[in-house]
Amino acid sequence: MLLSLAALWGFAAWVTVRDGWNLLEAGQIDTSVGRPTKSLINMLQDERRLSMIQLGRHGVIVPGLADQRARTDQLVTSWGRTAKDAPDKVVGHVAETRKRLEALTAVRSAVDGGTADRAGVAQAYNLAIDSAFSIVLLNTALDDEGVSSDGRALVALTRARELLAREDAQMAGVIAVGRFTSGEFNRFSQAVGVQRYGMDEATRQLPPADRARVAALHRSGPFTALRVTEDRVLAMKQRAKLRPGVTAAQWQSLTRPVLDRIDQAIDTGGDEVVERAVPVGYGVLARVILVVGLGLFAVLASIVLAFTTARAILRQLNRLRIAAEELADVALPEVMTRLSHGEKVDVAAQAPPLRFGDDEIGRVGRAFNRVQETAITAAVQQAEQRAGFRKTLRNLAQRNQSLVNRQLQMIDRMERREDLAGKELEDLLRLDHLTTRARRNAENLVQLSGGQPTRVWRRPVPILDVIRAAVSEVENYERATFQRIDPAWLRGHAVIDVIRLLAELIENALSFSSPDTTVEISGQMTPNGFAVAIEDKGLGLDPDRLESANHMLATPPEFDVAPEERLGLLVAGLIARRHLITTTLKRSPYGGVTAVVLLPEALFERSAEPERPLVGAGVAAAPAPVPAAAPARPAAVQDPPGRGNLAVLSTARPEAPALVALPTPEPSGSDDEADDEADAGPLPTRPARLDRPAAVPAGGRGGRGGRGGEPEDDDTLTPGGLPIRKPQESLAPALRADAPASDEEPEPEDLGRSPADVQRIMGAYQRGTIRGRAAADQVQNPGESGAGGPDTAGAPEAPEQDGKSGAAGTAARPHADEPDDDGASDGNAQTERRGEDDAPDA
Repeated sequence: MLLSLAALWGFAAWVTVRDGWNLLEAGQIDTSVGRPTKSLINMLQDERRLSMIQLGRHGVIVPGLADQRARTDQLVTSWGRTAKDAPDKVVGHVAETRKRLEALTAVRSAVDGGTADRAGVAQAYNLAIDSAFSIVLLNTALDDEGVSSDGRALVALTRARELLAREDAQMAGVIAVGRFTSGEFNRFSQAVGVQRYGMDEATRQLPPADRARVAALHRSGPFTALRVTEDRVLAMKQRAKLRPGVTAAQWQSLTRPVLDRIDQAIDTGGDEVVERAVPVGYGVLARVILVVGLGLFAVLASIVLAFTTARAILRQLNRLRIAAEELADVALPEVMTRLSHGEKVDVAAQAPPLRFGDDEIGRVGRAFNRVQETAITAAVQQAEQRAGFRKTLRNLAQRNQSLVNRQLQMIDRMERREDLAGKELEDLLRLDHLTTRARRNAENLVQLSGGQPTRVWRRPVPILDVIRAAVSEVENYERATFQRIDPAWLRGHAVIDVIRLLAELIENALSFSSPDTTVEISGQMTPNGFAVAIEDKGLGLDPDRLESANHMLATPPEFDVAPEERLGLLVAGLIARRHLITTTLKRSPYGGVTAVVLLPEALFERSAEPERPLVGAGVAAAPAPVPAAAPARPAAVQDPPGRGNLAVLSTARPEAPALVALPTPEPSGSDDEADDEADAGPLPTRPARLDRPAAVPAGGRGGRGGRGGEPEDDDTLTPGGLPIRKPQESLAPALRADAPASDEEPEPEDLGRSPADVQRIMGAYQRGTIRGRAAADQVQNPGESGAGGPDTAGAPEAPEQDGKSGAAGTAARPHADEPDDDGASDGNAQTERRGEDDAPDA
């Protein structure tokens, strides 16, 4: 409103000031251009009359013509100087007049040479005078109608004088010649008629005072005599001779007094118009003062009114703003926090109604009260629904996890059977691996629904075994190869989470790279923690998607808004946030992606090494070390150039011989296999589990089943170079039970294996696995078995790992619910963290 009022005030002031400005500008035009132009017109009229006489005398110089031309040129020069300062609206007319004046130079030359006719010369001077009259007429365009009308009447009288001057010049030329031509007489008749009509019209337009002076002129003797002479010339009977009938002196004595009396009337009328314009100017000034004063008062009053009204409105709006900010910044977050803690929320207490009055803003405030109540109610309902959904999802996931664990126990019991054929054991191993992957998916679902992992490793674990366990939980794990992995011991509470985090990244690397490429895994201790690098040779990611993936890993969003196709990254991000792990994706030199996982130092054991390493290499319970003279290792177990053993867990004990994997069984090719991913390739071996610490032989063997790194006798090997396991051979003497020793003897070496050979190899492997696990349970849980603590004096070092060793034969995989021989779950291998709300139904 204030802006509109100020604009209206400005418009009124501008209109009023414009009237005064026009009067001021009219005075400026009259002073700088108007009066000099009138003088210029009179000079041109006199020069025109003398030029017409010069043409009638045929070369005889007319006295006074040269002086008149000099006076005209002098006035044109001074007029040009003053016209430069004329207002913009007359600049164009001034330029046109100047152009006409310059054209008179050629007319003067023609007059002096006697080559011009009187009609052409008269027309040239008439055009110059008409152009000058346009300047005079502009000075009458005023906003005051009375002053403007009087000015236009004076201009009309000036035009009437010009018509009389044209008649005088034409008659002077005829008198100089002594007769009329046919055309000149007609033009004279027209000039007399136009002059009389213009005089009568100008007289009628004049104000009373000026009209009285012109009427007195009409009654004067010279004017009456002029009219009589004009009538006599027009009524001549001797048309054949066309004599003018009047002498030059007679005509001059008639026209000159009339022209002078008209000039006096014009000058007097102009002075009176200026005098009448002065009060008009004062009136304009008064109007300007009145408009400015009243407008200023109105604007000030509007400012005061607007200020007081705005303050009242702002106070109410400020209360609304504060209430809205409190709702957005305090009330709703507090409600969500309390709901996330399981508290009950009273909507009425959290959204008390606010009073804003009964005006329009008060109605808005009452509407805001309803919005506030609705928002908090919706937040409570949404939070309760989300909590219920997560609880349901977590319960379902934990039920599936329980079923998967039971399924793994059943598979383990089936694997312990001694009557399995090689093909059946291979299928069980495949099923074991698929079930382990299903268990990881169930654990991820528990993670996403807000639960905690139920498997917990209580003792520090070698980081190499953790990485192997992660590799064993992914598809196509045989494509994963190890580079250098420094020795380090990960604290038990973070083992399961780190396994799952690495498994997600390794699975991504395997899934988005060509099947004929490998994924290289390396680990190195740095000043800021332990860095695990996972490098694939896939197509990589564009910069935008790479940045988006890194953002998700750094700041994982809520599960309910996470993109469905990136749940693996979301799980990795949640785990990384829980343990302050830094996970970064970047382009690899091969064009693929390198995932760098920086595990903080707080997750690692800095004290002395734990009691003994976990399963170092091999499958399940690894076979005995291969003698030095045994066949070469498979291609998947090779040392990188320039380095022999990279992944060394300890340097304080003697070097242990490298282990090899079991022979790769042929794929089953069963039509009943439901999971197409499981048929991607044959499983060379069963991946080892990180279920419990490895059994520790009491005899101080350098590796499980080996003796201080010395090669086995040739009669303990199978035809394919694998060691023949003997019952309870790997157990400490105090833990050995009375069990019949195996009477199986090695068959003669043959280039091919018969079904009986395969069955014997698998049976020996299975029995060794069962006994090794039983011994490990007794070593790990001495209180339960009744034996003393484990003998660690001769604890073997974990086998050294070759760089780029195939993960197929070396990966370890966690399995928390592995039963002992009597079917009881290992209580030290994992701890169930379940509250009343999280416990799945039995």
